[in-house]
Amino acid sequence: MKKSILNIFITLYLFFIPFIVFAYPKELILGGNNIGISINSDGILVVGFYKVNNILNNSAISIGDYITKVNNIKVNNIKELVQEIKNNVFDDSVEIEYRHNNELQTTNLHLENNNGIYKTGLYVKDNIK
Repeated sequence: MKKSILNIFITLYLFFIPFIVFAYPKELILGGNNIGISINSDGILVVGFYKVNNILNNSAISIGDYITKVNNIKVNNIKELVQEIKNNVFDDSVEIEYRHNNELQTTNLHLENNNGIYKTGLYVKDNIK
C-alpha cells in the first residue's frame, strides 16, 4: 500500500513540476523586424531574385553576394546603387563588381526596361539599423 502511494506521489510530482529544457540552435538566420541591432556591411547584400517582364535575371551574381561597385563607382547603399544604375546604363546593362566568397568579381548585369524604368531583378539589402 505504501509503495502504491509513493508511486502515485512520484507520478504526480513528475507531471506537475516543470522541466527545464535548454535548446540552442546550430545556426542563426537573421530576418524579421529590427530590434535595436545594427549591422554594417561593406556593400549591398543580394538576398533574392524576381522576374521582370516574365524574365529571371541569369547573371553570375548569387544570393549572399555583396555588390560593391557599379561601372567602377563604389556604392554603399541601395539609394546609391539605384542612382548609379540610372546614370550608367549602356545597352540595357551595367558592369557590377561584387564580392563572392571573399573574392572580388565583375559581371555585366542585364537590365530589363519596364515602362521606362530599368529593373535588375535582384532583391537587395543594405545596412540594418
